[in-house]
Amino acid sequence: MLLSGVQAQALRDPTLPGTGAVAGSPPVAPQNDNLVLSSIVSSDASAFVVINDAIYSVGDVVQGVRIVAIDSRSVSLSDGRKLDLFHALADKQ
Repeated sequence: MLLSGVQAQALRDPTLPGTGAVAGSPPVAPQNDNLVLSSIVSSDASAFVVINDAIYSVGDVVQGVRIVAIDSRSVSLSDGRKLDLFHALADKQ
């Protein structure tokens, strides 16, 4: 029997982090300045809005900006911005 000079290659442990990973440092989420108003719920006593999938009311702070007013179609912010509620339009058939 003829033996050749083949060497076995060591297998990488799949449970170890990759070569680019740094142990102990969690990933940093990028700061997103886009505010998306998806709904407004109001009654005589109070009003609530959903912005970026979270519920807020007047006086709450979202991404460092205070909500100063909520009406039936929009939200006013302390930095002067106004978020309008998007209404989808259906195609006429």
